Amino acid sequence: MKDDSGRPSGHFFFDKEAARSASSEIVHTHYKYDDKKTESFLKEHFNSTWEHFDVNNDNLVEVERMPQFLRYMLGNALEIGL
Repeated sequence: MKDDSGRPSGHFFFDKEAARSASSEIVHTHYKYDDKKTESFLKEHFNSTWEHFDVNNDNLVEVERMPQFLRYMLGNALEIGL
C-alpha cells in the first residue's frame, strides 16, 4: 500500500487473487493434492474463508492475518503440521 504521495506506507495486504494463489500452493503442497483435487478444495472452502476475513469488503486482507486465514480454511491444520 502507498501513502498519498505515492511512497510505500509499510502496510502490506493480500488481495483476493494473491490469497487464492497462496492458498492453492498451501493446499497443493501440504495436503499433497493434485491440481484437480486442489481446485475442488478451493472451490469448496476459499470464498467463504475470504468473506469471513475481508470484513470491510475492500478486497484486502492484512498480510499478518494470512496465517489465521489459512488455518481457518484448512480446518484442522494440525493434521498437516501447520
